[in-house]
Amino acid sequence: MADFMFYQPTRIDFGAGKLEKAGEIVASYGDSCLLVTTTNKEDVLRPLYDRVKKILEKAGIRYVHFDEVVPNPDIRGIAKAIEIVNKEKLQVILAVGGGSSMDTAKSVALFHDAGEIHWKEVFSKYSSPSAVYELPGKSVLPVIAVPTTAGTGSELTQAMIISDQENNDKECVYHQAVFPRVAIIDPELCRTLPPYPTAITGFDAFTHSFESYVRELASPYTMLLGKEAMRTIIQVLPKLVKDTSNMEYRESMSRAAAFSGISLSNASATIPHPLSEVIGGVTPRIAHGQCLACLYPAFIRFQITKTPEKCADVARLFDPALAQVSDEEAASHLPAQIEGFLKEIGLYNTLSNLGVTKEQFEEMKGNFVFNVLPFAPKETLLQIMNESYGEKL
Repeated sequence: MADFMFYQPTRIDFGAGKLEKAGEIVASYGDSCLLVTTTNKEDVLRPLYDRVKKILEKAGIRYVHFDEVVPNPDIRGIAKAIEIVNKEKLQVILAVGGGSSMDTAKSVALFHDAGEIHWKEVFSKYSSPSAVYELPGKSVLPVIAVPTTAGTGSELTQAMIISDQENNDKECVYHQAVFPRVAIIDPELCRTLPPYPTAITGFDAFTHSFESYVRELASPYTMLLGKEAMRTIIQVLPKLVKDTSNMEYRESMSRAAAFSGISLSNASATIPHPLSEVIGGVTPRIAHGQCLACLYPAFIRFQITKTPEKCADVARLFDPALAQVSDEEAASHLPAQIEGFLKEIGLYNTLSNLGVTKEQFEEMKGNFVFNVLPFAPKETLLQIMNESYGEKL
């Protein structure tokens, strides 16, 4: 049997109503915290943030609310949050929200006492999901993560997506010390998520499972979790997009997203994720899940030539009748299955159709990442980009 590594230090507290335990859990790590969220001006989310504050107050937790998280969290926001943590001498970071809130929280926890941060050096140094790094400072603050979407998996990973928007740079930074101590996964918090965000976060979870499944770093554990997550997402996400208030579907997707996050943290992603960061670095307005959806048809056409057996496994999740045919034939169905799935959840699109200009696209293709990614030759990566740009549909 091949060697493998598996590491998941985050305690998962899963279930409807689990948010009420947030105060008790934070108190077990300290008596003060930075509450990290997106803007408090959002009508949909303000009641949730107010509820979290009351839970913290009831537990006797002193908190400061940092409500300036933006999509593709920027280094300037991270620096501002670090300043607050150090000035107020806060002991715990509580992230409530999607991937951007959790990535911001983990970045603050890791770099809070690192002194002056040279981000180019950070981006190049902390680049491996499987490496064990020294701390950049003297300590790392405990992170408690409360996801309000079912997709990013950030509540269960060592990854942080960080942007330097002044330089159109967006990178994934890894450090084993930033796995959240506890993930409070309460499916009820996803109840108000509209259909489009439900689709893009749900498809993000699918990509985490798929990419970690086909990676050479996959293990029996990650493949088991990833396959179950993909099976659930294929069955449930199209129904949930049409019936967003269905709590049975919400619970299934939250569980699938957790499985996907664990799989991703151990086996990592492949081509679409670094390419989506390149796209997001130039056009941050396009959601991460939508970037992935644009890339996936071309990527799948490539991947079935590299890992036909694993692609056949996934094709059979879409259509169990393919168990009767060879792996090669089953895998050949996967591109059409993925395109059909994207159409069903409303994400089938091209970059050009989303308003990416030819000038922006050329800037994307000039990114240095195409010279260093180990997954395929540069020509293949650029071909995937070209096919994903496409023509207006």
